[in-house]
Amino acid sequence: MFSSINVDYFYQEVCDSDYEFMLQTINAFEEYSFKILSSLREKSECSSTTRDNTGAIRLIHMFCGSIGLLGFTEQANVLTQIENRLREGEYDYDETRHNEVCKMIREINGRLDEYLAIIRQGKR
Repeated sequence: MFSSINVDYFYQEVCDSDYEFMLQTINAFEEYSFKILSSLREKSECSSTTRDNTGAIRLIHMFCGSIGLLGFTEQANVLTQIENRLREGEYDYDETRHNEVCKMIREINGRLDEYLAIIRQGKR
């Protein structure tokens, strides 16, 4: 679905070739993303009755910045488009939108796990 980020860039530039920092970064991000998913689930359930997308917009906005810093710019752009459509009232943060966002977050976590495995291979 999306092109890959540059593993060397992530490890060398974002993590300054610091293996322990990279591990901490990935672990912290994965914990953060699970909290975002949980909060977004609550927002999707509330939005169906209140039509208030404010909380979902804020969470998606914060997550876009985080994944952009990790090098997932294409995914950040897609989430920004969702955020903008929610803000403009084109649609609500409902079950369909939640599933779309969740799928992307899970894909990002999977990609980070792949990068971690690749970098581990290089350290052997």
